Amino acid sequence: MTVFASRVTVKWTTMVQARLLRMRLFAQCSQRAPGGPVVNPQRVAEVRAEHLLTELLTAQGWDTRRPPAGELLRQHEYKDYPHLREIFKGRSKGKNVGDGLPEAVLVDKHTLQPLAVIEAKASIRDIKKAVAESTGQYGAACVEAGYSPLAIAVAGTSEDEFQVRVSRWDGSHWTFATYEGHPIGWIPNRVDAEQLRSPAGSGELRPSVPHPDVLAERADEINRLLRESSVNDRSRPAVVGACMLALWKSKGNLRKDPSNILRDINQACEESFWNAGKPTLAKSLHIEEANEKLAIKARRILAILERLNVAVLTAEHDYLGQLYETFFQYAGGNTIGQYFTPRHVASFCADLLAVTKNDVVLDPACGTGGFLIAAMNRMAREHNLSRAQIVKLVQERLVGFDDEPITAALCVANMILRGDGSSSVHRGDCFTAKEFPIGTASVALMNPPFPHKKTDAPAERFIERALQGLSQNGRMAVIIPLSLLVKRSKREWREGLLKRNTLEAAIKLPDELFQPYAAANTVILYITKGVPHPKNKSVFFARVENDGYRLKKGVRVPCPGTELPAALEAFNGRRSVPGFCGWVPLDDDLSFAPGAYIPAKEIDPANVDAKVLEVIRGRTAFVALHADDLVRIGHHKPRTPGKFGTKVIKESVAGTLGAYFNISYGQKQLHSKEGLRPGNSLVISSSGLDNGCYGFFDFENVLAAPFVTVPSTGSIGVAHVQEWPCGVTDDCLLLVPKENTPHALLYVAAAVVRHEAWRFSYGRKATPERISNFPLPADAEIVARITDYVARANMVEKQILENAEDAFDSTVARLQLDRIKEGQGKVIRGRELKERLALLLSAE
Repeated sequence: MTVFASRVTVKWTTMVQARLLRMRLFAQCSQRAPGGPVVNPQRVAEVRAEHLLTELLTAQGWDTRRPPAGELLRQHEYKDYPHLREIFKGRSKGKNVGDGLPEAVLVDKHTLQPLAVIEAKASIRDIKKAVAESTGQYGAACVEAGYSPLAIAVAGTSEDEFQVRVSRWDGSHWTFATYEGHPIGWIPNRVDAEQLRSPAGSGELRPSVPHPDVLAERADEINRLLRESSVNDRSRPAVVGACMLALWKSKGNLRKDPSNILRDINQACEESFWNAGKPTLAKSLHIEEANEKLAIKARRILAILERLNVAVLTAEHDYLGQLYETFFQYAGGNTIGQYFTPRHVASFCADLLAVTKNDVVLDPACGTGGFLIAAMNRMAREHNLSRAQIVKLVQERLVGFDDEPITAALCVANMILRGDGSSSVHRGDCFTAKEFPIGTASVALMNPPFPHKKTDAPAERFIERALQGLSQNGRMAVIIPLSLLVKRSKREWREGLLKRNTLEAAIKLPDELFQPYAAANTVILYITKGVPHPKNKSVFFARVENDGYRLKKGVRVPCPGTELPAALEAFNGRRSVPGFCGWVPLDDDLSFAPGAYIPAKEIDPANVDAKVLEVIRGRTAFVALHADDLVRIGHHKPRTPGKFGTKVIKESVAGTLGAYFNISYGQKQLHSKEGLRPGNSLVISSSGLDNGCYGFFDFENVLAAPFVTVPSTGSIGVAHVQEWPCGVTDDCLLLVPKENTPHALLYVAAAVVRHEAWRFSYGRKATPERISNFPLPADAEIVARITDYVARANMVEKQILENAEDAFDSTVARLQLDRIKEGQGKVIRGRELKERLALLLSAE
């Protein structure tokens, strides 16, 4: 099990460690002499080697703190643990008899079992010596004691070249851990270390991308270095991409001095593009060589990337590209003006269309190539393709276009890192490029760019262009804004699409998918070209809330519970799951929105409680804010809701909202609120805040409470319970309880509507028909529990209102006293007072 500190903890720990290492460098590398401190070159190199070791370990997610917080023991620290002290007793590597002193020991923080012994040397020339000592001295001591740790040798410093060798005990002797037959040049992460430590496991290791927290930390540092080097946001992805490509092309053999480093990076990049047959893009990932600040900082940037194995892995077709794409989530974002499709979503689209090695895949707006790579990876996985076959696929079966030069260059670089870069990726406008294929591709995968200006091509134009590129019966998966699927103004386009093609599926993606860069609600459409949509054909609709990632401090990080595999399984198995997915024919509106078709599922008890408490808290906050207004609320005779000429849904299905409530629209006379004057009557609108309160006005036709209000526009679906007589605007729905409906169910109904609010948007409003069949849990246990919640809130609100009444009475009394003092009133008492009170009571 891999243990990772939080991103904040990792950053804080690394900063502290760096500071401690600098202090040790100053303290241990100086000798007091008559002329002042004299630096000891050997100690400088040793401490730098120790710093390198820390970087290599943290790059793979190891916690370099001491147990029990971390997993690393340095030098003498192992002696605090008797079982480790016994292992290295008398194991000195020198001629004198003494205890062994490895550079470090990686341990399980819970059991303190040694997982790896590490020996580090300052000079890269001493790698063989480090290997011999890590295996023959410290590794052998652990094996004799009954353990099977890895033996790790590190030679070099953080400022110069370095080498890493990892040895494993196979039961009889030490052998190198390898990748494609060659010794690996990185320290394995915890999961990979466990694989290597097992005698039955393979010594062949496939690299894995570091944990997102590690990548985020490295990206933060690179962004800081670029910012300090005066590299603007838009240019940063190009600089990072150039550095990665140059390291890969040169196998790390770049001159690191400021006078040559930028020139060498540019030269390596240009050679890569020329070798890939893309000379027009050779200058697109160009770094400004006159940037003196960057010339100094670039050495550290290359060092960070080297720790992530960019230079070491010259034969890996997946790791480098995956690292490249994942890293750009943190080291560029949308700084080149684009919102790139997450890798796992692109892979899902390739799986949805069941891409095979026989397909020709087209992406008319390819960005950095995520969809093309997803298709390639699926082909390689499903058909067990060799590297040579994959290179051929890249050359012949992946076709992409992008008219932004940096983006196109990044896409080609992505291909280079997976093959030889000889691809059919073109820098050009898909609408005008002469290379655009007409009727030849069998698959189109695409996420059209969001239009930012009126002159930008809309998503539907990209869809039409992609269909032109497809052959008959070709398949397309496209990610588009939800608004395109529900707006009435787009109905004609949807109708035309269906006359010529078949809609197979519409899958709603998480709302936060493109955050923090964009807040668009998006849907994947699966379309088959050239076959008119059959009448009454069932279409697959699904809603994916969890794609395996969540937003954390501005970055989407992995989380458990992804629903993407379940959606794919339901599509392939033609299954319906209430609340998640369903197979349904299109309605008369020709809406493609999944919310219009997925069957509703009864809200579970935990969500009922959470949503009900949310509704109650909103009501109580409203009372606290408007207590002064509520105690002076008008005494107009309230009317019964639903009798104002608006349509009322009365017929219903048992166990639904319609079975317990009459559902209608609000009051037409409040359609325009411009003529309202301040007064003492509460008016409710489509606001999602303040319990829907629009304000207090002079309005006589208030409705008798209680009932539920549901905004049909504005804050659509954010339902509230109204406990005071009020007017309601006609952009709200009213849920008026039928006879014998328990009061608690008003709150459950509001919770249910809020739970289903995802189904609605500005293009698809909430209507009585659309909410009436939502399942409403109404068992006695729920009613009793919610009744208790409401009673507690009532007690709080009662006290708030009593305090407000007391304050109001005090204010009135002070005003009356002031009038009496000014001679504008008089004090009455005795019989006259009794007669006045009797008159008031009789009037009520």
